[in-house]
Amino acid sequence: MSAPSVQIDQAVIDFLAQYSPGPVPNLDEDLFATGRVNSLFALQLLTFLEKNFQIALAPEDLDLRNFATVGKVTAFVLRKQAQAAGNA
Repeated sequence: MSAPSVQIDQAVIDFLAQYSPGPVPNLDEDLFATGRVNSLFALQLLTFLEKNFQIALAPEDLDLRNFATVGKVTAFVLRKQAQAAGNA
């Protein structure tokens, strides 16, 4: 079952807040350009997404553009959940 986008947005924002003090990012803020996320932290984010949203990542998913903003992360999670539901 997929999570609503607002729930995913909030979970990602809460996860980022644990590691990045400061104002809450908006949904379109470039997380890499602002320094909130780097390539190493992106791996932590991927692990968080897999565990919390029961998605499985494939090598082709590891495009940093999928994780550049909170909105893009949410869209990615929703796509992966839809793919999993279609394969069930």
